[in-house]
Amino acid sequence: MPGSFFHGLRPLAASAVAIACALLTGCGGGNVVAVSGTLTYKGQPVTNAIIHFVPETGRPSMGETDASGRFTLTYDPQTKGAELGKHRVFVMHNAAADANLPGAVPGVAPKMSSEMGEFFKKYSGDKSTVTVTVDKSTGDLKLDWD
Repeated sequence: MPGSFFHGLRPLAASAVAIACALLTGCGGGNVVAVSGTLTYKGQPVTNAIIHFVPETGRPSMGETDASGRFTLTYDPQTKGAELGKHRVFVMHNAAADANLPGAVPGVAPKMSSEMGEFFKKYSGDKSTVTVTVDKSTGDLKLDWD
């Protein structure tokens, strides 16, 4: 209804949403920068891993590694990247990705090399002591852990 009271509120509501979005970090404000990179362990790509970047304050970001160990961090469903600042970084094994490998037997976890098992034990969850500082120049990270 063009002359209705509610029709006149639409632009006001849209402006309020835009202002609120700019003030909230969840909308991908200026404190989030694109971050991608490669995760390797002892020079070998780490595949089927979920990598987590947890800032000292704010929302964490995460990404999945591909067959080359490449990842792109996601801040929220609409925003790629991570917040500026210092992050604790840890990984988790992505067992669901292993199930899609050629020759995988449904319901049976594929064997992981002892080296990769060692990697996931060392850098998963609270065991990881790795920190990375994300700044405006961060873009392509080379995370070579050993």
